[in-house]
Amino acid sequence: MNPEQRVSFVFSHLSVPSFISVSGGPLLDELLPLHDDELASAAPMSQDRMKEFSQGRWHARKALAQFGVADASIPVSANHSPVWPKGFVGSISHVPANRQHKHIGQIMAVAAQSKNCSGLGVDLERTGMLMPEHWHAFLCTSELAFIGSRPWSQKDRWAHGLWSAKEAAMKALMRPLDAKSMEISVLSDGRSFVMQCQPPQTGSTENLGHVSGRITFEPGWVLAVAVLSTEYPC
Repeated sequence: MNPEQRVSFVFSHLSVPSFISVSGGPLLDELLPLHDDELASAAPMSQDRMKEFSQGRWHARKALAQFGVADASIPVSANHSPVWPKGFVGSISHVPANRQHKHIGQIMAVAAQSKNCSGLGVDLERTGMLMPEHWHAFLCTSELAFIGSRPWSQKDRWAHGLWSAKEAAMKALMRPLDAKSMEISVLSDGRSFVMQCQPPQTGSTENLGHVSGRITFEPGWVLAVAVLSTEYPC
């Protein structure tokens, strides 16, 4: 498939803040060209992982192109996160294909100008992958109570939605955190969220900044986008 034909994406009605650009589509069985510094910065990978890596960079370049940045190189930093061009932040997420169930993979990249937010994270997940007996391992008391208040048909998707929001928030913060120290509060519109970290895990004097975002559901999928900013909340 010609990369320019990548127009299909499972989230056809994605809602994100207007300052964020998006590129996403199916994760296909192909290797796309990479810049020399991208290749040099990447750790040794299997052929399948290299295909995912190259397609992630392709979508990241498409997201940056919406700001007029042409053919940007996005190497890997020492902490394994993408290095975005000066003046930009962004994030990449992918879900591999499930060949056993004949499910195609999906990939997404988001980008924004750093004048609008200081960090950006995206996380894409399949639902039905987290068993209820494991929810308590990554959800705090208030989040478990929130899921408990949902109709039975919504509990699984919201468990995945809260997990995805935490993953996106860690990407926006560019640091790992204890998932149970992160409290996701879903706002009244049912799609927006804010994240708070509980002491003492982060230290009561530490200011991580304001993290907010949006969660989007499609059948079988959940997507979270998180923004780190003190001036531009979602």
